[in-house]
Amino acid sequence: MHPMIARLFALGFLANKVLGFAPQPMLRLTSMALQGSFDDQEMPPSRRNFLHQSAKLLFVPLVASAASSLQPRPAWAADSPKVLVLGGTGFVGSRVVRVLQEQGVSVTATSRDGRDGTVALDVTKTDVAKEIESLAKGYSAIISCIGAIGSPNDGVVNAASGLAAQGAKAAGVDRFVYISVAPEVKEFAKGIDFLDEYMKGKTFSQSAITSSFPNTATLIEPTFIYGGDSFSVSPPRVASFYGEFIEALLSSGPVRGITNIAPQGFIKIALEPPVSVEAVAAAAVNGALGSYSSGVTELDTYDKIKAAAAGMELHLID
Repeated sequence: MHPMIARLFALGFLANKVLGFAPQPMLRLTSMALQGSFDDQEMPPSRRNFLHQSAKLLFVPLVASAASSLQPRPAWAADSPKVLVLGGTGFVGSRVVRVLQEQGVSVTATSRDGRDGTVALDVTKTDVAKEIESLAKGYSAIISCIGAIGSPNDGVVNAASGLAAQGAKAAGVDRFVYISVAPEVKEFAKGIDFLDEYMKGKTFSQSAITSSFPNTATLIEPTFIYGGDSFSVSPPRVASFYGEFIEALLSSGPVRGITNIAPQGFIKIALEPPVSVEAVAAAAVNGALGSYSSGVTELDTYDKIKAAAAGMELHLID
């Protein structure tokens, strides 16, 4: 079972057992995920509006407070950094590019086909290490948002970030940031054929990145990222209004207490709070701009990612 579907099932169970009700929108989303249909247009407008308004009424204070802490640090103009974003037109990559631009950082983005003014980089058809070595000269950092799940090339695409790190090291790049996946998800995925190539690629990339950048690598490892206006199964994605609702619920004290004592596996993954794409982007930018201490910075929990996004010193949460 996919981790997102596991999360939806667990949330329905939690709502029924702990809160005393089973929210129908949540159960419908679970059913739609199992059927391979996650088009938000299929949910009646009245139901979408009910869930949206409920989340606003119940959790806006929490969400507003969290949002204020996720503002990235001020512009880093001292050393005029240049950042290369791999996969810069995707779900996470486009947000990363936007945050860098808002901070006044010089940024170049790649995409598979070079659309929207990006540099064309199809990692399934090129020598990635050699291409990055040439492209990355003069850049201070690379943020890799490349990834694929459920494609014919999962292994190749997810291994590309490791090859890019090797090329970046040869080009003299100082720092490398990688959007990876949580350790709990890796453990959960063992023995699931559908995720085998995906995990092999991710594992290779993490190893190659930490070997190439043992003192300046940042690994961001969420269980699930939410954001945007729509739902999707491939790739798995939950819209902002629903993700905020779930994050507020699962980040509350009582639920975090249950999560901390839960055994590794289905329930622990499902109860770990999802993180917004804005928080992931802010944490990635802070890593690229050198805000973390020397060594490999592994943001492998919800709390670490949120703190990194807010620019907090990471020794406070180690």
